[in-house]
Amino acid sequence: MAIDTVIFDIGNVLAGFDWAGFVRSFGYGEEINRRIAAAVFQSEEWHQVDLGLMTDRELIEAFVANDPELRDEIETIFTRWQYSVTEYDFAEEWLRSLKARGYKVYILSNYGKTMFGYAGGHFRFLRHADGAVVSYAINKIKPWPEIYRYLLEKYSIVPENAVFLDDLSENVAAAEEQGINAILVRSHEQAVRDLEEMLNPRE
Repeated sequence: MAIDTVIFDIGNVLAGFDWAGFVRSFGYGEEINRRIAAAVFQSEEWHQVDLGLMTDRELIEAFVANDPELRDEIETIFTRWQYSVTEYDFAEEWLRSLKARGYKVYILSNYGKTMFGYAGGHFRFLRHADGAVVSYAINKIKPWPEIYRYLLEKYSIVPENAVFLDDLSENVAAAEEQGINAILVRSHEQAVRDLEEMLNPRE
């Protein structure tokens, strides 16, 4: 096995997604924060954001239906929710250095259209990627096997020559089922160490 391709998730790998901290930043208080979390980020409808089949207005109405008394708060959160994801300081250099060493670098991420529109214009690491598959654009999400196969076919990636980094165990397992080497990201330091061991295996 000779790894020539590194595939990155975005959230909690290259950029922090702290939705709970984002909700607290509005100063609504813990009880309202709990209800917002239940209505939006922890709801069954949340995956629809990444799936890309609903408009922002349809998403808002679906979340509001979970707690109608919080319409104003949910509407307000939606005006700023692209800021709930922030690029890590190390992300750009990590991808740039891998590219300089000759590796192909791709992005495979669950992401909504509005939020990725912001990321595409602000996240510096994206300029170093050879390509990206983002869930909303193809209406497929991790850990569905179809999204991994789409990436492999689109960019002619040989799965056994690639490694995928993600912070969710189910996404890592799904990648491995497609024959892709994978690393579960628990911290940046651990991810770098595990990746380097895979890129430079001991004889």
